[in-house]
Amino acid sequence: MEAKKILVVDDDLDFVKLLSRHISREGYNVIAAFDGYQAIRLAHTENPDLIVLDIRLPAGGGIGTLKNLRNSSQTINIPIIIVTAYDNAEVKKEASEYNVEEYMVKPFDPKELIEKIWKYI
Repeated sequence: MEAKKILVVDDDLDFVKLLSRHISREGYNVIAAFDGYQAIRLAHTENPDLIVLDIRLPAGGGIGTLKNLRNSSQTINIPIIIVTAYDNAEVKKEASEYNVEEYMVKPFDPKELIEKIWKYI
């Protein structure tokens, strides 16, 4: 059986490397995108099983990327976990309108993210 794919979207290379290590250890394949445009393109070409998405992103921003992913018939049902340093009630509300599974505020324990990934895959 092929390993499940996780798309990690964040413009911070070190954070992507850290998450990729933790997620890969659990047997998942990790695909990385560093802006909104790459995230949308990779979501459509790689068909990930789950997306970990930052809010502050170049080329579309996290909410714009989220909106595009939810408005596409190809990606509408992919579970999305928001991970961001942006702890703002208005942004959380906007993200929830696009049916994100979780909204996690950085810093967090990577084990907590792994548990949430298990929950949705």
